[in-house]
Amino acid sequence: MSVSRWAWAPRLGRAAGAVSLVLGLAAVSWVTSSPAEAKRQDDIPPIFAGLTSATTCMPGPIGGGKTASYTLRWDPATDNVSPVKKIVYDVYQAETSGGEDFSAPTYTTPAGATSFATPPLPTDKYFYFVVRARDQAGNRDANTVERAGQNLCV
Repeated sequence: MSVSRWAWAPRLGRAAGAVSLVLGLAAVSWVTSSPAEAKRQDDIPPIFAGLTSATTCMPGPIGGGKTASYTLRWDPATDNVSPVKKIVYDVYQAETSGGEDFSAPTYTTPAGATSFATPPLPTDKYFYFVVRARDQAGNRDANTVERAGQNLCV
């Protein structure tokens, strides 16, 4: 903030038992960064340990056109600028271990999420997942913690 002229003009007044002090301040200006500039200044990705579990419950026989949703869970990421509640998570899904395409996420969570339910997926296939944290400036962590989808009901 820069002040081009400061005028100290104390005036004490008394009206109905009240005391007031008036200070005069002339021509105040400051420089602010636009949101785009603030985002460009943040080039540090969030700190994130990755996905902790990927589970589903498919009782009985699998296959035959049946589907099930997987619940993915993780601990929240932290960031040097973005609050925890503003961090989003990009979910990468593959049918083979290590087959995730990190150029485009399969799903993206709402900000602040610490779990995600996939849409229903075929029960006769295996699925692998990686979750990466992304801050408000678009910085994404580079963890490769992969979890295979596990059926807890067999």
